[in-house]
Amino acid sequence: MSEKRIVTALYSWVQGSFWMSFCVSVSFAAVYLQGLGYDNTTLGLILACGNLLGALLGPALSSLVDRKRTVSAARLIPALLFVQALCLALLLSFPKRCAVTALAYVAFIAFSLSVNSMNLKLYVDFSYRGMTINYGLTRGMGSLAFVLASMLLGVLTERLSVRILPTAGLALTLLQFTAHLCLCRHLPPEGDGERMQRETGSVFAFLRAHRRFVVLLAGTALVFFAHNTVSSFLINITRAVGGSTEDMGYINSFMAAVEIPVMLLFTSLFGRRRISSLLRAAFGFFVLKTAAVALAPSVPALYAAFLLQAPSFALYTAAIVPYTAQTIDYADAAKAQSLAFSMTTLGSVLASLISGWLLDRVSVAATLGIAVGVCILGAAIACLGVADGRKSRE
Repeated sequence: MSEKRIVTALYSWVQGSFWMSFCVSVSFAAVYLQGLGYDNTTLGLILACGNLLGALLGPALSSLVDRKRTVSAARLIPALLFVQALCLALLLSFPKRCAVTALAYVAFIAFSLSVNSMNLKLYVDFSYRGMTINYGLTRGMGSLAFVLASMLLGVLTERLSVRILPTAGLALTLLQFTAHLCLCRHLPPEGDGERMQRETGSVFAFLRAHRRFVVLLAGTALVFFAHNTVSSFLINITRAVGGSTEDMGYINSFMAAVEIPVMLLFTSLFGRRRISSLLRAAFGFFVLKTAAVALAPSVPALYAAFLLQAPSFALYTAAIVPYTAQTIDYADAAKAQSLAFSMTTLGSVLASLISGWLLDRVSVAATLGIAVGVCILGAAIACLGVADGRKSRE
């Protein structure tokens, strides 16, 4: 096996272990916190704080990586995983509704999300140093791992209790750490040209210099408000149409499963197409998917609606990382990739706060109707921010 194939396989392991951990920290957050007695508003606040902290921490660390020679993604990831493990240990020690649990879960989400910002920087580092990784393939393997984790966790939680989740989180943190160590052994050394590009500005300077990219980020945040209203409160949506926690676990798995072909075959299917056009198409399908979920009257109808996960979330996810790499200089790569990922997190913050509050006061159908309207607005803004050129500073 060639070195590039080995690196792609190891990066697939990194992606798989991260998205399994994400399944615990975010996708099953409502299940865990509701199981401990939290209402929708309070768990929404916990999710919002965790996601907001992650959205701030990721770009801050990425800016540091871009500017400091002594700081790298490879060095930061073990420290982030160590803090994540401490948070999970606290959750195991305090399996009840209390301040320690709330604060530990906030930190668990934040540091989990920050790991992905560093994983994206590793992808850029490998590519820049001549070790090209097939990102769509590796991200597809991440979704496959998510499928397996969601199915297993749904069954275990339903048959045992929600207390299985922190234990699973600890095991997956160890898996992430092992994958990271194996991958970074193959990272080529930093070259002189790369060192010279370390002289870069702050996040705010980057945003001022890339105004069109800022428009894309703003629209993405609104689109992912709608997306995360569905994903973060999927248990509420599933119960509203007569389903159970186990049904939710299978629906989560189904969503991830339909993503996999698009991600695995992204380069083969769409390699010759303009990546900006693919992003615009993905934003349009986000609107259709959210509307289909809002109109679904039953669990089978939810499955049908989530077929649109493939041309929406999967297409966006496979396209946004190479799109950002194409349009933003390497000197700002960590900030750009982290900001793009953080907009999905910011959408989760907004969904957690606003949709959690709404679900305690109005129906699931009304909440989803609002999400559809926001998604339409966000998709329109995001499409205006997509640039067709390369290395744009518009």
